[in-house]
Amino acid sequence: MANAISRPYSLIRCSSDSEWLDLRSHGIGGSDVAAIMGLSPWRTPYQVWADKVLGVREDISGKPSVEWGTILEPVVGDHYKTEHPDRTVRRVNAVCRSHARPWAQASLDYEVRDPDIGWGVLEIKTASLRTADAWADGVPLFYQTQVTHYLSITGRTYADVAVLIGGQDYREYRIERDEDDIAAVNAAVDSFWHDHVEAEVAPDVGAGDTSTLFSQHPKPSEDLTEMDETPTLLTRWLSAKDDADAAKKRVSALDAKLRQMIGDSRGIECPKGRLTWVRGESSRLDTKRLRAECPDIAERYMTKSTRDGGLRFSASKEG
Repeated sequence: MANAISRPYSLIRCSSDSEWLDLRSHGIGGSDVAAIMGLSPWRTPYQVWADKVLGVREDISGKPSVEWGTILEPVVGDHYKTEHPDRTVRRVNAVCRSHARPWAQASLDYEVRDPDIGWGVLEIKTASLRTADAWADGVPLFYQTQVTHYLSITGRTYADVAVLIGGQDYREYRIERDEDDIAAVNAAVDSFWHDHVEAEVAPDVGAGDTSTLFSQHPKPSEDLTEMDETPTLLTRWLSAKDDADAAKKRVSALDAKLRQMIGDSRGIECPKGRLTWVRGESSRLDTKRLRAECPDIAERYMTKSTRDGGLRFSASKEG
């Protein structure tokens, strides 16, 4: 690694997962960037804000994709080394914090030294087969923002991205440093940090934020907030709900006609694509019978949790 004098960042090593999680709340990491720019398929700006300011975060450590990503990361890293015996590859295992912008942080996987152009960033990814299309034209934009953030912090001129798709399709991409891209990412990161995190002003909520809001407000009081006028937001919601209900009925009617067309065949194939009617047997636990015949056993294995029942509207008699 470059010596400490010329390095534009400091290295922070964490001794535990809890220490690392705490460090994340004090800056913007690579996985946050796509979300705050509205480019992430998994997270929203509000979820990043709730994580940094309120400490509300989803525990994804038990998800199979995360577990296997952790298991396969060194495997993919070793394969990259094998493919490039002339390059020096080193595990970073630390958080890089920018000297100039200390809220900008990077949890690097590896760093790599290309004998022709020097040190760069090496980012390891694993992806499921169903997301292979996202890699058809190169590194997906939501990962490009992450890599650009890393290049900004480290001052490096390039990043190699090694990805294993579906457990057997290995690919490599190189992303060169682009100052226009870095300026755009830095502007988004700095604005979000100053205007929302430091100011403790939440960004607008949107689709995908209901579970985060439920985590903040899981147990309501018995009180109702009285309002003199019907909020415009409620009127818009009712209108959108009516539109959605009508669309759902249209889809259901068309669904029935297509099932009638398919009949006993598996489906239909046409120039636009293939449509199949999935049918099969399933099994489920008869909880009603279990409670009736074996109440002690049913109670022993019963778990309780708070549930989000969604929004329900009851029209007033005057309205």
